[in-house]
Amino acid sequence: MGRHKDTEGLSIICAGLGIAEEDENGNVRGYAKTEHCLDNLKDLQRFLRRDDPQRRDVFKLLCKWKMVSRDIVPIIETFQSDKNLVINAVKILVFLTMPVDTSSDDVAQQIEYLWDLKAALTRNLTIAVIVSLLEEPLSHLELAVFTEDDWKLVQLVLTMFRNILAIQSITVQQKASGSASQFLHLTERFLQLMFQENVMDIIVVLVQHVDDPDGYLRQDNLLLLEIFHYILLGKDPELIAKTSTVNFKDNEDCENVADSLKFVMEVEDEKRRVFRQRNVERYPQYDGTYIRLAMDGSKLLFKGNPASVCTNGLAKAHRVPRGPMKKVASENGLLSLQDESVLEQLHIFISQFLSAGYNDCPE
Repeated sequence: MGRHKDTEGLSIICAGLGIAEEDENGNVRGYAKTEHCLDNLKDLQRFLRRDDPQRRDVFKLLCKWKMVSRDIVPIIETFQSDKNLVINAVKILVFLTMPVDTSSDDVAQQIEYLWDLKAALTRNLTIAVIVSLLEEPLSHLELAVFTEDDWKLVQLVLTMFRNILAIQSITVQQKASGSASQFLHLTERFLQLMFQENVMDIIVVLVQHVDDPDGYLRQDNLLLLEIFHYILLGKDPELIAKTSTVNFKDNEDCENVADSLKFVMEVEDEKRRVFRQRNVERYPQYDGTYIRLAMDGSKLLFKGNPASVCTNGLAKAHRVPRGPMKKVASENGLLSLQDESVLEQLHIFISQFLSAGYNDCPE
């Protein structure tokens, strides 16, 4: 009974975020948020904090309902100028993309859901908007006025990228179905987006500030190390080392790399300006028809304020028979990257890190 009530409440909260505008192919083309959208995002965070770590019922339901692709991504892209809204949406992403505890239930199912999340987030605009959150903290870092709030925001964004990069495990059934190459391509595509949106440059710059007197970034030593680990996990070091790099010197001086912080801020500022022009918030506060989801994903249409609608209209969940639990592939045979451009970018990234981020630069 208690679990059913939680599901009912979760459904109401999800429905209260807003409604997506879809084309004839089911692709989201716009989003109308409700006036309660921000409050509902915060309520979702509370649900996820209380999610049982063994069963992870909330995680599974939100993934089953495709809430990230249906709500969170459209919210980030459509209302990118609402910083508070975007930050709270990113907090949801951090909760949902946390690595799977191998001792929890339905590990294989959780892994499949994580790949769905990674695919939903591998979008230029989504990543660009999230990276733009770092514009002010990076500016403060450059001016040596980096605050605790700046650090918390940087940590939030870095944690999200760490989580998504960590999505690399493949189940036995996924391998048997021939999906491994598809997942490899997705991993390559996400790395490409990280390069395109200057995430890699930001990481190198942040590493250089770990020893700053304020001590904030020093607390993220392990987080940064994990990011490097997952970026390079499964990559063939020999292939990366042999990759020819045009117009790049391995021993590039430290001053050029240090100047990248100013460059990154300028690029992100320009992107933010362009995004604001391209994505005018066309959708007003929405308080009309909305969809409520049941545990099995079935939908009912309601009108009015989601919080005021009687819960008797909730669709009854249908019992779905479960098949045998899928096993997770135990072998560690990792595929190598094939994309030459990604290999070159990784070569440059590692060289920058070794020349400036890892070694001490002379004054």
